[in-house]
Amino acid sequence: MLSRLPVVSALAVMAAFSLNCSSAAGPTTPPPATTPSASSASTVDVGTVNCNLHTTFGDVDGDSQCILPPDPKLGMQFHYGPTNYKDPVEVAKYTLQPGGEVTDCVFFTTPNADTVYFNSYHSRMRSGSHHMLLYIQDSSSGPTFGGAGGGVSLGGSAPIMETGNSGPAACNQGLTTRNLFGAQTATLDVNGLTAGASENNGLAVQLPPTQQGVLQAHFINATSKPILREVWANIVYTPKSQVTQLGDPIFFIAGVSMNVPMGQTQAITGNAPVPAGVAPDFRLVIGTGHYHAHTTQFTAWATVAGQKQQIIQEYGTLGVAPEPKNWYFDSAMTNPAPDPATQTAGASSGILHLQTGDTISWECDVTNNNVMGGIKFANAVYTGEMCNMFGMYVPSFGKPWSASNL
Repeated sequence: MLSRLPVVSALAVMAAFSLNCSSAAGPTTPPPATTPSASSASTVDVGTVNCNLHTTFGDVDGDSQCILPPDPKLGMQFHYGPTNYKDPVEVAKYTLQPGGEVTDCVFFTTPNADTVYFNSYHSRMRSGSHHMLLYIQDSSSGPTFGGAGGGVSLGGSAPIMETGNSGPAACNQGLTTRNLFGAQTATLDVNGLTAGASENNGLAVQLPPTQQGVLQAHFINATSKPILREVWANIVYTPKSQVTQLGDPIFFIAGVSMNVPMGQTQAITGNAPVPAGVAPDFRLVIGTGHYHAHTTQFTAWATVAGQKQQIIQEYGTLGVAPEPKNWYFDSAMTNPAPDPATQTAGASSGILHLQTGDTISWECDVTNNNVMGGIKFANAVYTGEMCNMFGMYVPSFGKPWSASNL
């Protein structure tokens, strides 16, 4: 069974990420060292055909992860990585030395001239990846930013700016963003969001025309040699005639001001009230925790009509980069029950309807066993922490469902 990742995925805390992201290659696959070839047109169109890429970094480091873009009429690809593998200057922009950790971005303009919809997507990342996040920001509003590598202009009538081949630099996108999808595994294939749940028939994500696009990548090099940072992300369109309802992301952040002293454990908590005026069938369809290597337990609850119920329970191991799961709350999915005795993650099952006055809350148990100066909110897997929750709600009220907790 193919894994289904939220259209907001596991990751991405713009509050912190806006301090360290960039601009570079756009929505096309770069010319490889050896020209890619597809086995058939149909496999190209669904967005999963391999590029047959061969670079000096070799298959063991991710050449085999490269996928070709879909037919432009059927989808689009976003690429983070070198535009020329034979140019050492270009390759150096995406090379990470042993012991290094970096989160940065590439900026581009989405190529769709009209509004498109999708409910299938695919991504591949080279080894050393912690996560990738694909998101957009409306080019008609927002501030203008500068910075190393050029940044991006989003002010009023100012055109979308791209840094092209300058390489990744700090993400200056701010907080007014909308996630499309993300991944925290090297290979992700999602073929439809409904997964057999009748209430989700016709569900898709909307992508307006000519948006400022951003692909964020987080890599850690725990090896003894340099690695190449690279991500390929494909979106496959859904015909508008098949779309009957839209989903949008949840974007919940907690612990922005955390500072957990050495030798202490603290519970970092967050709360997200359901906005006013939601539709009668408003529901949370996907939920996932986002935390780092000092969180030993992540728990989420839904308080519905005054009754609080646990919906997610996960366990982490100190010093180990976590792999949070993606939990689906629908009529087709039966989630496993959590087991504290075996530290086995689990979640509640069934449709999770919510209305104004209800809330989603969550908590991370953070233990500082080795960080001098305290553990702070940061996009650093082993020296910083986050306590966030992402996922997707339906039907959309036109923007992400967001909540920020200090």
